[in-house]
Amino acid sequence: MRRLLPALFALALLPAAARADVDEFTAAARSLAADADTGPLTNGLHYFASNERDLDLVADAVQDTGEVVVAVAADPGYILAAWADARALVLIDLDPAIVALHRIYAAFFAAAPGPAEFSRLWTPAGEAEALALVEAAGGEALVETFVAARPAVARRFAELGRHMASKGRAWLLSDPTLYARVAGLVRANRVIALRGDFTRAGTVRAVGEALRAAGLRVGLLYLSNIEQYFLYTPEFRQNVQGLPLAGGQVLRTLPGRPAGFEYILQQGADFQAWAQNPKVRSVYRIRGFIKGEHLVSRRVHVVDPGRPRP
Repeated sequence: MRRLLPALFALALLPAAARADVDEFTAAARSLAADADTGPLTNGLHYFASNERDLDLVADAVQDTGEVVVAVAADPGYILAAWADARALVLIDLDPAIVALHRIYAAFFAAAPGPAEFSRLWTPAGEAEALALVEAAGGEALVETFVAARPAVARRFAELGRHMASKGRAWLLSDPTLYARVAGLVRANRVIALRGDFTRAGTVRAVGEALRAAGLRVGLLYLSNIEQYFLYTPEFRQNVQGLPLAGGQVLRTLPGRPAGFEYILQQGADFQAWAQNPKVRSVYRIRGFIKGEHLVSRRVHVVDPGRPRP
């Protein structure tokens, strides 16, 4: 006991921001205001399911990274958080329909004891139970979202299941331990879904402030392919700088040939250094993309932190 006393005394002297408090953060994040104006939908569509099939390529890179996962889009955040064994999951999307879809995910993760039961809720066999859960979570409006999203989500999980099995990769809906990680986050209120736009001042910056106040850092920032649709704005640069990314990593995708995506990994601090440079106007400069070149899909590219910046 005497040996423990100096360590406990030292911990007590740490400032509040130095003591990571996940529940403090999630309580603060849950009260954040959503971005009221997030502009037009990407391609005018609701992306209820991701089309990034080859996430298995980055599974080892994100394995057990822990910390907080911040992710855009519908389903990849859950898959990545399971591999990462995240302490919390923050889901940000500019489409309010996707934010509503995350409420459905939360209801299903909370109710389903394992991956088989969760998957069943997206099929005709589980329709009655699913509809009851969705209506209890959000009434008729949420039921409409579920009806619209279910075909795409069911197809996505079926395709991913076949793909992951062919690669011998355990994932969220094949491994009870991985499933329990995400379901546990949901049941502990450590999954936050917010409407936000990375190119505007508001929600994303507030998330960064709440993370720093709680002494937490981002272990993985997943941006999907959102960066291909805009040039870096001052607000985007400030949002990136505001996230506590030191020691974490960034995962994004860019379309390649044949049809599919290249999966691009970069150290978080390196991304921040590139993003704060006004000469860097897009993700293609960071990737080292040459005009006229095309990327090769279904492979991983790691951005070299030693590569000279402009």
